[in-house]
Amino acid sequence: MFVLSKCFFLAPFRAGWLMLLANVVYETLEIKGHVRRTFLDGVILVTVPAGTGLLWGGPAAAVAAVALGGVWAGALLVDLRWRSDAPATQMAAKSGRVPLPIPRLIVTLRGPVLDRGGSVYEAGDWPEGTKQEFTLIVLNPGIVRPQLPLHIDITSDDSRLAVIRNGKEEGECPEPGQVLQESFKVSASRAGPGGDVRIRVCHGDWIWARTLRVASIPERSAVRIQSAAIRRWKYGARAGFVWRGDNDLYDPSTFQSAEGLRAALGLAARYRMPTTVMLSSRLSLFPEEHRAFCERFGWNRHSEEIPDFIRFWREEVDASTDQEFPVRTDRPYSAEIGNHCHLHYGTHAAADPGNGWMSHARIGDGNYPWLKTHPCDSLSEQRDNIRACTEAIESILGVHTVSYTPPSDEYDRDTARAVEAAGIEIGNETDAAKWQKLLTFPAEHHPAGCERLVELTRMLPRDPVNAPQIAMLKFWMGFARRHGRALVFLAHHHLMRYRSNACHGLTSELLRHVLADADGDVYPATLAAMGRYWRDVLSERTRTLRLSVESGAVTVENTGNRELDGLPLEIELDGGRRFVKLISLRAGESFRVLE
Repeated sequence: MFVLSKCFFLAPFRAGWLMLLANVVYETLEIKGHVRRTFLDGVILVTVPAGTGLLWGGPAAAVAAVALGGVWAGALLVDLRWRSDAPATQMAAKSGRVPLPIPRLIVTLRGPVLDRGGSVYEAGDWPEGTKQEFTLIVLNPGIVRPQLPLHIDITSDDSRLAVIRNGKEEGECPEPGQVLQESFKVSASRAGPGGDVRIRVCHGDWIWARTLRVASIPERSAVRIQSAAIRRWKYGARAGFVWRGDNDLYDPSTFQSAEGLRAALGLAARYRMPTTVMLSSRLSLFPEEHRAFCERFGWNRHSEEIPDFIRFWREEVDASTDQEFPVRTDRPYSAEIGNHCHLHYGTHAAADPGNGWMSHARIGDGNYPWLKTHPCDSLSEQRDNIRACTEAIESILGVHTVSYTPPSDEYDRDTARAVEAAGIEIGNETDAAKWQKLLTFPAEHHPAGCERLVELTRMLPRDPVNAPQIAMLKFWMGFARRHGRALVFLAHHHLMRYRSNACHGLTSELLRHVLADADGDVYPATLAAMGRYWRDVLSERTRTLRLSVESGAVTVENTGNRELDGLPLEIELDGGRRFVKLISLRAGESFRVLE
């Protein structure tokens, strides 16, 4: 267990289950048994060599001590590196002479790719005359300003594949938090065996290089379509990713404030990462409620600052519901605002005159002004609590919430139906037990008793403060890619800064992993954007796409009322040949391929 828990390199692979399960034991002992991970490591480091020495003598004890100590030291070094959030590396040629930091850029290629593995991206088999568009995205997520130009080379090694681009080969490298996007097209002009398009991005001695491989270019007249389907996330990604956080009440001491959000949303802005803030309205937006709460317990949480908190949301944050990577906005920050109930069940923030100021009050413990009737059943109470939050956020912040997560894992068999009855479209954790969030990764689904509500379940651990927790999340990201899931990651937007800066640095490491290590195979979006895509495109019950294959052509029709873009249409030809085409459809529009 000691060694496996520190095999972080296993995280992206199926063998990562071994690492995950070992760390589940550690996490369970720490949370349920209050036995700290460092204490357990210390006990093992002492007892295993001692026991080995008693059984097999001093040399065996020395070997055990060195081996375990080496593993432990290696894990500590990884922990330090991941939480450091290093923004740049020193240019090797100038090392020891001139400080010349090279920003740690992130490059992703967005486009119709079948498989992304290592340095080669497989584009499949393109019928003669096929022309496809790609977008190269170069992001500087650090804090270091570049000093050198950026070089982008896109070339084909075969005359059958033509590259059409308007961008310059040399230009300015993006500033911190900025992104460069260059679109280019690849055309399969003549039938033949296919070829490679080589893409190379250089900045100083930093190099990103990939090969886009077209396996073959069959003659169009010889092409026969066998089947077609849309079964991936937007832009052809195999997985989705959502960063969710919660704001339970206004509390500057725990950075649930404008200051705290500027730090967390600033981190998201560096990565152009969409994020969703689940806001509980009663103690976040109403100064008089907040003041009565603070006076009851003798705390000074600065109720007078709530108007400024409201101003921050209205003036500094782009609260658009549907956001995706790379986020583009004219405001300093961006975040979807989600619904987290008016009264926040399950913590001290639940204390209210309606429940006799009961700390950690739960469903059924009180009679509140926003309830339509009382006494009432669980479904009615939850529905009215959610509606009260929706109305408060809409009237004060001008935002209509469409996503929801229960406060403090407070849910029952009525929760999902109450959420849908309250007018919410996307739920998160409305019907999943903790063991499921720790071990099984439930697939996206419509909860029992619901017509259209979408449930996206988050995975544990949350609020990471050490490298093993990040390794567990990296495992779930790999699992999501293998199984076509959307990973919902919870890091409260205070980022545990009232304890240390560890969560901030480790969250940055996870965001980099999602964007850089996955090679563009992950679609990051807000909870609303992710859930709506699954509902309209991937759900067998509610999807609004109608697809048919007949007379040598594929027809796709959007029967819904929302525009759908970046749809990855996978087409299988005779002989097992395949390729992907990205299409966009306005509401009511249809599209024919290979007509």
